[in-house]
Amino acid sequence: MPDIQDYLFKYHKKGKHVVTYGVVKRETGTTSYFQYVNIDGYWYMMKEVRVDAVVTTTYSVPVHVDTTSLADGWTGRATLTYTTFDEAFS
Repeated sequence: MPDIQDYLFKYHKKGKHVVTYGVVKRETGTTSYFQYVNIDGYWYMMKEVRVDAVVTTTYSVPVHVDTTSLADGWTGRATLTYTTFDEAFS
């Protein structure tokens, strides 16, 4: 199985399974937040805003991944800057 790189170009492989990101915290409602983390502690946030049948999904990746803690990211989730997937992970 080939190794896979994430947006930080970190390799992920554990046994026969590729290790990616998993949801560690979530808050659901009209505006929902999901915090994802990988085994190295790198994280990103996803925000979904629902208006009737329309759902807009945006992402926030910390600028300083090594110095912004998982807990701080969750606490400040409402004030993070969110962008499209392409902008967040390019």
